[in-house]
Amino acid sequence: MENFLTTKQVQDLFKIDRITVYRMLGDGRLKGVKIGNQWRFPQREVEKLLSGETIELPIVNESDSIFPIHCVQTIQDLFTSVSHYSAVIIDQKGEKVTQISQPGPICKLLLSTEKGREICEESWRNIADQAKVREQLFTCYAGLKYFGSVIQAQNIKQGVFLAGEFYLDTVDAEAEKEILRETVRLCGIDEQEIMNAYQKVPHLSQAEQLHLSAQPAAAANAVESILNERSAFMERLQQIASLTQKL
Repeated sequence: MENFLTTKQVQDLFKIDRITVYRMLGDGRLKGVKIGNQWRFPQREVEKLLSGETIELPIVNESDSIFPIHCVQTIQDLFTSVSHYSAVIIDQKGEKVTQISQPGPICKLLLSTEKGREICEESWRNIADQAKVREQLFTCYAGLKYFGSVIQAQNIKQGVFLAGEFYLDTVDAEAEKEILRETVRLCGIDEQEIMNAYQKVPHLSQAEQLHLSAQPAAAANAVESILNERSAFMERLQQIASLTQKL
């Protein structure tokens, strides 16, 4: 698991004050994640800065105007390292915000083809439309199951935190395989490959489903906290800008 440093440790390493640490966080030179009320910084990213290695700043796109990508990606990766389930964040339109953490065997095969990527994108758009509550079960085009939780900021739906890539242990296995065969025909994937991947996908009992169902909501709460804090920070900046214009 990745090691993280505290704000004080970063201050000591760079011999800077706390405000400068936050400025570096804001302009993308530092990557961090907020855990509770405290910021934590990936040690390897800090070491890159210390060694003088160039840090690639994140590309700003429509999703990044709402989601601070490096922060939410870290939350998602931590979720996956603890839960051992694949995870991804999509925005309110179903566009993928983060890189998929620990994609499962079937997901990897689908994303390796152009048609498979189109199918995944269609599934994400459908899920974004359907997502209404905290704990919700979704099915993708290939028949795989995911639990999702709506992400809100200022009481407005901004996206969905998805976790899973599993089957229900009560569903007919032959029906699952037939859906995969149809997907294979559309995507041009070798049928034996997809069936080998199928054998590696977990079939969750009701108890396992219940345990997993609440976990995306906890991750969504962490993301929401960052979005709301960012929104409040931007409002304060606008207020300051407005005041300075009047001087």
